[in-house]
Amino acid sequence: MLILNIFKFIKMKKLVTLFTFSFLFLNVYSQVGGLSASKVGALCTATVPENTIEFEPFFGYALTSHYFDQNGIRQNLFSTSDSTLKFSGFGFRFTYGLSKNLEIGVSLPVDVSEVRFGAKYKLPLEGKFTMGLLAGYNTLIGNQVYTRRSAVHEITPAFVGGLIFTYKFSDRMCMDLDIQYQKHTHITSSGHDHCLFIDSEIGYYLFKNINFITGFSFNNKFYNQASNNSYVFTLNTGVAIERAENFILVLNAPFDLIGKNEYQTTGFGLALTIILD
Repeated sequence: MLILNIFKFIKMKKLVTLFTFSFLFLNVYSQVGGLSASKVGALCTATVPENTIEFEPFFGYALTSHYFDQNGIRQNLFSTSDSTLKFSGFGFRFTYGLSKNLEIGVSLPVDVSEVRFGAKYKLPLEGKFTMGLLAGYNTLIGNQVYTRRSAVHEITPAFVGGLIFTYKFSDRMCMDLDIQYQKHTHITSSGHDHCLFIDSEIGYYLFKNINFITGFSFNNKFYNQASNNSYVFTLNTGVAIERAENFILVLNAPFDLIGKNEYQTTGFGLALTIILD
């Protein structure tokens, strides 16, 4: 009975497969990959210094027993209260400072089943407010049968473009905002072909070299039939520990607050950013 309930829900809502969700959880579904960030999920305008490499292993874990239906109402995923659906994933990010204000990078899961390429350029603006441009390409490269038009929407190859904004209030407090648009190369059999992502976070150094972070993520997926559109609004909380010279430890806990045609999840993420000169 429980398995039947899960199958009916996934088929009706056309959601991401367990395979896809497990890898993409920490990086917020299929946004641009391989780029540096100063906080939990939102990208910053600052780039990796020229001829420097950032290597980052990351781990994500999430669980759910509820989903948001097509009316945005929270529903039980199972017929009983003793069942929970769990996701986990592990992967790596490599980012290289190609030149001043320009970085390129790649993110991939530990089984190298898919890859996400990205590039970020910081515009030549000085002061408290800075801007940047991003671009990327995501694609599947192996380890499963793949039919382009029948694939779930986050496995279909896609191009990503967007803007990044950073505002530095003081030496202790800074805010990042990125807006990304993703266009898939094929319309899936369910009628999906593009997405919109918005991430915003603010960080405050309450203690020396320890950045406390809070913010939100909004993911909106579009279909030919508007009733199939889905979105989720997530509260992101975390802390970045920067006590060492060449690495940063980032811990985060996201909580889905409202949504439509999506799982409602609670999770935990960990990333270790290692800087190689």
